[in-house]
Amino acid sequence: MSRRSKGTAKRKVVANRPTAVPAAGHRAAVIRRLVGLGVAAAAVVGLVVALALGGGGGGKPGAVAASEGAPAPEGTFLEADGKAQTVASLRGKPTLLWFVSTWCSSCQAGTRVMAEYIDKFQRHGVRVVELELYEDLGQPGPSVAEFARQFAGPAAANQDWRFGVASAELTRRYDPEDYLDIYYLLDSQGRIAYINSSPAATIEPLLAHVKALQ
Repeated sequence: MSRRSKGTAKRKVVANRPTAVPAAGHRAAVIRRLVGLGVAAAAVVGLVVALALGGGGGGKPGAVAASEGAPAPEGTFLEADGKAQTVASLRGKPTLLWFVSTWCSSCQAGTRVMAEYIDKFQRHGVRVVELELYEDLGQPGPSVAEFARQFAGPAAANQDWRFGVASAELTRRYDPEDYLDIYYLLDSQGRIAYINSSPAATIEPLLAHVKALQ
């Protein structure tokens, strides 16, 4: 069963996807219902999404392809201007690698919050790379460029905030459960320092981990 559709749309990524456990399917179903209902309080949606993903107060996703302390899996993505990049190219500078669905209210709220905090990330030497999940997880949404203009506003011009689109491979490696809004904080050596979801609800612990990288 697809874990990211708002209705019955099927995913088009690749065959041989990891099989999700039933609990993950239940969490994703909760997220789909929230998005489908169009909950007005986006920050509340973000908090509920974080709890649903983690199954507890910390909001950490319960099933991901990579783990804290491990090297970040390799993969490719296209920046909004069409330039091809790799995860390996991010080494040398701490990076928040953030995967979103452009139609997701939690992702939209998180991008607005990041616009308020991007200067803090920059001061701590951390770049933000925000990537649309492959084919936007099968649902219609704005392009990543329009998403950035609409929800990041002028802050999208910050040189340490890059937008792009994840390849099918990268999406599969970092988001096998089709979560709508998940991020990985990478240290300068390309190792995963912290994993969580929904910055709209988790910005404070995220900033604490950003500071700990120094």
